[in-house]
Amino acid sequence: MAAPWTDVESLVKHLFEAGMQPDRQELVDLAFAEDASDDVIDALDSLNGKPVPSLESLKQQLEANGQLA
Repeated sequence: MAAPWTDVESLVKHLFEAGMQPDRQELVDLAFAEDASDDVIDALDSLNGKPVPSLESLKQQLEANGQLA
């Protein structure tokens, strides 16, 4: 099932606000550490291994992968 964007955004927004460009593994690790829903974990796991440059880019990638509700 697809994840709500608001759930993903609230989990990772602070990383981008801090100027980070997390990759797939960092985002998945954060989701597990924060006990995120399976849908959010699955959505983040659908990313490629490249660093994500921005929150907007993350949203676009997840939409392209069909992972957002």
